[in-house]
Amino acid sequence: MKHLTENVVRCLMLLAASGSLLILRASLASEQPAPTQVRGAIALVKDQDLIVATSAGDVRVIVTDKTVIRGEVAIKFSEITPGMYLGTTATKQPDGNFLASEVHVFSEDQRGTGEGHRPLGSAPESGATMTNANVERVEDVAVKDIKGRLMSLKYKDGEVKVLVPPDIPVVKRVLGDRSLLKAGTEVSLQASRSADGTLSATQITVRAAGR
Repeated sequence: MKHLTENVVRCLMLLAASGSLLILRASLASEQPAPTQVRGAIALVKDQDLIVATSAGDVRVIVTDKTVIRGEVAIKFSEITPGMYLGTTATKQPDGNFLASEVHVFSEDQRGTGEGHRPLGSAPESGATMTNANVERVEDVAVKDIKGRLMSLKYKDGEVKVLVPPDIPVVKRVLGDRSLLKAGTEVSLQASRSADGTLSATQITVRAAGR
């Protein structure tokens, strides 16, 4: 009986310790700051330093060996095919479908990024939406004299149809390296902030001209 009691006590202690560890991990996870988003034009590239000119002023970011760098290349809207994972900015039309104003196809390593359908974060009052989803079907259609491709986009909680006109920007993101980082190019990046305030880029997207 004594051994049985000791075993029960040990089990209770282990469970308590495990529970405390889980609580500690959850607490640490909740304290992790959200990534800092930076968008602007590269003003200077020197060694690991990247100076980005933004609307709020210059921002210094460190590019490390772990920074993922991607570039955008223009593709034809006819190259959009089922199975692609993409993001599109669009506005809802009277027929319930959406009309795209731009489309970017994610690189394969970004599949699942920001999945969902929501108001456009940079301009929520505009009525525009952002949809990151998988392309289920693509049809060539003509709607009110607009010939385009009607995409059926499926995400975790639903599905929408988006008409892509032939004259809007359509780009595809591809993995690249530091040679893409040149003064004057437009970039959007995510960075983590250290205790001393230094920003280290986790990923950088060099945007296509005119985007």
